[in-house]
Amino acid sequence: MSDALHTGAPCQDLLAAIWARRDEELVAFGPQGDSHFGELRCGAEALAGVLASSSAARWALCFDDSLLFAQALLACALSGREAVLPGHQRPAALAELGAGFDGILTDSPQLGEGSEHPWLRLPLTDGAHEIPTQRWHAPSRLQLTLFTSGSTGAPKAIPKSWHQLEAELRVLMALWGQRLVGTHLLASVSHQHIYGLLFRILLPLVLRIPFARTLTLYPEQLKGQRGPWALIASPAFLSRLDPEIGGAGCHLIVSSGGPLALADATRAGQLFGQLPIEVFGSSETGGIAWRQSLAPQTPWCPMPGVRALVAADERLLLHSPFLPDDAPLLCADRIQLADAGFHLLGRGDRLIKLEEKRISLDEVETRLQALSWVEEAAVLPLTVAARQLLGAVLVLTSEGQRQWQTLGPGRFLIALREQLRPWLEPVALPRRVRVLATLPLSSQGKRPWSELKALFDGGLAKEMAGPEACHPTRREMDKTDSGAAVMKISTLPTLLEQVMTQDALVLRLRLDPELPWFIGHFPGAPLLPGVTQVHWAMHYAGQLLGLDRAFGGMSQLKFQRPLRPGQECCLHLTWQADKGQLLFSYKIAGEHASSGRVTLCP
Repeated sequence: MSDALHTGAPCQDLLAAIWARRDEELVAFGPQGDSHFGELRCGAEALAGVLASSSAARWALCFDDSLLFAQALLACALSGREAVLPGHQRPAALAELGAGFDGILTDSPQLGEGSEHPWLRLPLTDGAHEIPTQRWHAPSRLQLTLFTSGSTGAPKAIPKSWHQLEAELRVLMALWGQRLVGTHLLASVSHQHIYGLLFRILLPLVLRIPFARTLTLYPEQLKGQRGPWALIASPAFLSRLDPEIGGAGCHLIVSSGGPLALADATRAGQLFGQLPIEVFGSSETGGIAWRQSLAPQTPWCPMPGVRALVAADERLLLHSPFLPDDAPLLCADRIQLADAGFHLLGRGDRLIKLEEKRISLDEVETRLQALSWVEEAAVLPLTVAARQLLGAVLVLTSEGQRQWQTLGPGRFLIALREQLRPWLEPVALPRRVRVLATLPLSSQGKRPWSELKALFDGGLAKEMAGPEACHPTRREMDKTDSGAAVMKISTLPTLLEQVMTQDALVLRLRLDPELPWFIGHFPGAPLLPGVTQVHWAMHYAGQLLGLDRAFGGMSQLKFQRPLRPGQECCLHLTWQADKGQLLFSYKIAGEHASSGRVTLCP
């Protein structure tokens, strides 16, 4: 690749530059093995042929595998089809966006089933579609539409033309292209959003550096990286770095999606030798500014070509080459100008960033109020042990009141969250609930948010006191459940095997369908509650590892796939005595189902 392309100097169209790559160049890596550009090219051409013969003009791209996502993106460019990025792949939410696309491209075996749209699952098989024998000319344009939360709570379509994306790519190349050359790229953020699309897919394709096909889910995966590498991350990911991870060969760390705490930035710099570069922007605006936090209140530096002015109410008035035209954009973000750029003062609407996700509080309230249990809802962000989450203050319907009395607060919240999952991403699900007879209003007819927040301040410690807080005890179940035969069944799974390895105690468990934890959780689709998984980890740690200690807290909880009745799983327990922490993980057929850390009191 020429120096001009590395630095972002004017040269050939970047789509043409991508298509001009040699077939033998490594393009992606992962558990599936290494992939070369010839494989990507062949797959894109085959799919382009299928798309060109279809009447569907707008295709929703829903992929976990970044290589297949890139293949679909290039196929849309080749065939002149519009690529639509829904943001996430939840079936109910995808169905609501149905008017925004004509077909679905996916690597999921279930997502297209039941859809009213035509759909194709990648990779295409030779028997299903004809593989092209001739090369396609380089694509000249890519029309893209992203969906993001609007200020009203309804998903908002954001059209993006190729000239907007290319303009931003050239700026990113000029700023950080040289540091990325020769690396392999890891990412903890999805390619389904503008940040991941630019940094995780398009930038490495242009710079000819290989990218990971799968997400880096845990900071521990960074340990022992070989060769030069770079990381595209979120503040939430960087906040979970273990001081013992370390790692050589890091050339660049980028963070976006929300504010990165100075302590987390400093820790990343100490562990990997690279102070993270924070990027501030949005789907509508593209990148606005960047910074490296060396001290508190480090100002943001506008991207080359971007001008940030202050309008009424301290709102950001943006002039940017990444906008669809030359007109300035009045943003909801509030800023204060500084000598080297500007400081962020917060947002003027109800869109917030939780971890790397943009969340509309209005949408969460709308989803809650659509449930049969909820009459009214007010949702607000909370901070618990330096972690941001959502709390919901509810007025319940008569049915909701019956469920509250029957289930109790903990199980009610779990059931409520499960009803919201088809529409909301996990980070947008409320984790704290308070119930009132009516929602208060100020004399001006507005929500007194400070008053609502005060409802949570006194009860957070109690709610974290232990797993049993969210489930009835054996004695309570005897009192409230009329099925005496059910209550005689053990509350623990069947222990089939236990093996002590060098690092962990591994237990093979059978999740008996008769376990009471599956009762009512949930009708028609029972699954094991996450709090029960923590409870079991503590139980076996006390019984088999001699760690019969009081619960002190939880962190780094991840629930990736459900545990269902009749399954066999393996529970891995590791005791870190120096930290007083119990590490647990549940696996099904070797794949992670859930994991976390429990702090035990001395």
